Amino acid sequence: MATSFSTNSTYITTNKVTEGDSSYREESAMERSSRADEKKIGGAKVASLLLVNQALATLAFFGVGVNLVLFLTRVLGQDNVSAANNVSKWIGTVYMFSLIGAFLSDSYWGRYLTCTVFQLVFVLGLALSSLSSWRFLINPAGCGDGNTPCKPSSIGDDIFYLSIYLVAFGYGGHQPTLATFGADQYDEKNPKERSAKVAFFCYFYFALNVGSLFSNTVLVYYEDTGMWTMGFLVSLVSAVIAFLAFLLGTPRYRYVKPCGNPVVRVAQVFSAVVRKWKVAPAKAEELFEVEGSQSAIKGSRKIRHTDDFE
Repeated sequence: MATSFSTNSTYITTNKVTEGDSSYREESAMERSSRADEKKIGGAKVASLLLVNQALATLAFFGVGVNLVLFLTRVLGQDNVSAANNVSKWIGTVYMFSLIGAFLSDSYWGRYLTCTVFQLVFVLGLALSSLSSWRFLINPAGCGDGNTPCKPSSIGDDIFYLSIYLVAFGYGGHQPTLATFGADQYDEKNPKERSAKVAFFCYFYFALNVGSLFSNTVLVYYEDTGMWTMGFLVSLVSAVIAFLAFLLGTPRYRYVKPCGNPVVRVAQVFSAVVRKWKVAPAKAEELFEVEGSQSAIKGSRKIRHTDDFE
């Protein structure tokens, strides 16, 4: 017996087949459409755009960072100790901003928005570094090659320091979020995609090393010969292409909702530990839990009960 009905202008067809004493409903048209749409999002193809983004963004970042000590000594006239100290602070800032980016992506903004915002900051920082070196720091032209000293302006110093910390902020917040966003593109319910997720992280760090390799060979050569502005411009172009590659996959990305501030939930766990320190572990069948989405934290999965602590 076939039954057709209309709900909210959506036409749904179901087939009910009676066999013996049991009845069951075949998959509806809406369910088939939903399953087809699910196949169109995520997966290895769209994740490959994130690998391209990773390689190019890493190239851009190390295009600035790998020779930064040399730039500070040759162009800005700092001594080796001061330059090394400033670069150490800058690298530490990158890792500090990684924590901020990871927190924002998991708690409030989501992976996609976090990657987008921090990449915009990253591109802005590279644009300012290119502008400051070309307009204010490389003076006279061709200086900074180890032979000709530069006469940078004070405003150029300020703009350059602002630019490299924008680079640190952008790359630091973008880097850990991109890896997690790439993992989101694989459906763990699908055995093939579950195994492909493991391979993704291998390719992800391979892409990172490819970008770093280019920066530490080709770009370093040009910067060592005093072509600092060109080196920064190559980094800028690389970051722009990386950002465009990232945006290209927007319609096909799989998005995971942020799960809210984890600090409150962690505090609740410690509070429960203190209050129930002497409570004996309950058996799984004796635990009370509301089924369904009502008791689930958005963006998170439930942890199954275990008897391993008994």
